[in-house]
Amino acid sequence: MSSTRAFEQGFAMSNCTLNLTDSILTLQKVTSIPMFVLGMLGNIYVLVKFCWRPKTQWTYMNIYISNMVAADCALLIFLPVKIHYYNRELAGGLQKLCNFVLSLYYINIYVSIFTITAISVVRYVAIKYPMKAREIFSCRSALVVCAVIWVTICSISPVYFVTDSSNDKTMCFQRVKQTLSLHFILLLIIVGFVLPFIIMLYCSARVIHTLRKQLDVGSRSEKLQCMFIIMANLIVFIVCFFPVHLGYIVKYIVQKEYTDPLDNYSCDSKLIAHNFLHSAFCLSDMNCGLDCFSYFFATKTSWNMCCTGQAKNEESRYNTVSDSDGKS
Repeated sequence: MSSTRAFEQGFAMSNCTLNLTDSILTLQKVTSIPMFVLGMLGNIYVLVKFCWRPKTQWTYMNIYISNMVAADCALLIFLPVKIHYYNRELAGGLQKLCNFVLSLYYINIYVSIFTITAISVVRYVAIKYPMKAREIFSCRSALVVCAVIWVTICSISPVYFVTDSSNDKTMCFQRVKQTLSLHFILLLIIVGFVLPFIIMLYCSARVIHTLRKQLDVGSRSEKLQCMFIIMANLIVFIVCFFPVHLGYIVKYIVQKEYTDPLDNYSCDSKLIAHNFLHSAFCLSDMNCGLDCFSYFFATKTSWNMCCTGQAKNEESRYNTVSDSDGKS
């Protein structure tokens, strides 16, 4: 069935059924299946590498990345369930499985977002204030931050099921009766994306600015590599999470604005918004596979040397000042 025919079916039905086009279903399979294979292999590799390290060699950055990888793995495990039931009607006995997978899906998306934000803040402080970073950051503080992220997101998760309780559950991953409430959508967009994005953008810009000023000090290639890693992380974050949060608000506006089910233009707009949101979900799922590759490099020698170099420069400057104060 072609995409045009799928739209024509939607027009023909008096209740304007929100169907996914063949192109969106193909996109979902083309992105999800390779991402599941690569993501599982990459995330398991990172976890194994970290687990084989002696505890004495663990750093706070390792803990943040392990937390993000664990969240991504939990989501990837149930990705085949999502692929299978994405456009299929649910049997009555599978309702609880649907709720569990949906809960896990949203929890791990936002645990990943907030962990990425925490990593950005940690990198900013480590580069901008290396001496202070030694005092504030530790494995224990990283564990506390990760625990707070999980508890906070898990506490908000039940709100989703309360706001979605009256929706059509024939298809687990498609909301065809009504959209989420405006309050919950704004919570997802502002707290779940805009705020983390602003923090990440500021921290990334400041770190890149600091490293550019230090290019002539120490290893230039290492600093350029660090700058590339930061920019790549920011681009992955925007590509994966901006479209889906835009899709939430677009679908809400369209479904509230166009309420006549017999109007072809109204139905057309709803179908476009519905398909746009689900194409955006394909991009957000890709984050699970890309995280392990883009953030694992942050623990490699280049990043460690970059941070260590900054700390040594700061320490040398501090010792110079101390010596001059002592002489005076």
